[in-house]
Amino acid sequence: MVGATLRLGKAPKGTLMQRDRLKESLKHLGIHPEDYRVLKLLPLVYVAWADGKIEKAQADRIHDLAVKRYDLSPAALKLLYSWLEKPLTKDQIHEGLHDLYLLATAHDDIEVDFSELPQLLSYCEAIARTTATAMDAPESVSLREDAALHDIARELHIDNGDSWAELLRGLG
Repeated sequence: MVGATLRLGKAPKGTLMQRDRLKESLKHLGIHPEDYRVLKLLPLVYVAWADGKIEKAQADRIHDLAVKRYDLSPAALKLLYSWLEKPLTKDQIHEGLHDLYLLATAHDDIEVDFSELPQLLSYCEAIARTTATAMDAPESVSLREDAALHDIARELHIDNGDSWAELLRGLG
């Protein structure tokens, strides 16, 4: 939905404070309320940076997903590119994940549905499996990337179980 905005109009009692907090948090993260969809890519960026560096293959996959799946404005794409060039702080990551969860549980007609979050976590695991030497190999997921995946699942309140990498490590 092009031009969708984070609706800040009338709300059920008790949600205005949450909306104000969310609006301020998005602003703090450099996200204009109209560009809230870029927040869906933050978990992928977090996983990509988990090992302290981002591989070109990971950045390319995130970029392709952004272009093909999300309708991002030029400003949102610019922000995404800045995330791919320099990692966010742990506090910024957790603030953004919390905001994403709030958007997914909001009582508005915004484009973040709670049912999307497990798929988003699957995208994150695909990013973790992306390496130049072993594209999509489950055993290529590092311990730091596994930790990031668990962190994302916890912040988004979804049960992710064990990753393929964890299962393979347990087997052998």
